[in-house]
Amino acid sequence: MEVVLHVMKFNFSIKTLALVSVMGFGILAPVHADDDETPLGEEMSTLSSSLKKLRKAETTEDKVALVHAAQTAALNSLKYLPMIFKDIKDEKAKAKATADYKMMSGQVYVKLCELEMAYLAEDEDKADEIKGQLKDLKKEGHEKYTE
Repeated sequence: MEVVLHVMKFNFSIKTLALVSVMGFGILAPVHADDDETPLGEEMSTLSSSLKKLRKAETTEDKVALVHAAQTAALNSLKYLPMIFKDIKDEKAKAKATADYKMMSGQVYVKLCELEMAYLAEDEDKADEIKGQLKDLKKEGHEKYTE
């Protein structure tokens, strides 16, 4: 069986990626992380459901497509902050919490990229390991940033 993978190549420079990130962070708005009716809740729901659907996905292409959906949701979630941030009155503490939230979100995105790489290499053991790490990140994030 021959598997043909089509790889899209992006020519983003670090400056371009940084600029897009900064532009997105400029309009951060607090929302409930666990409320599916908020933009953040919708993105988190998409991310979570994409990862759950991996259990039933059979082909590499299907798995990669689901990971891409999760990656998009992870990036989109950076436009918003959890509602718990509205209760932080100290600006320095809020800035630190915001940076931590963005860092954790970035870690999720990196793990999703690693998951994509594992599926492309057809390494299910590595993929399972990464999915476990993603579960740990989700738990940590929810403990810190949900009400």
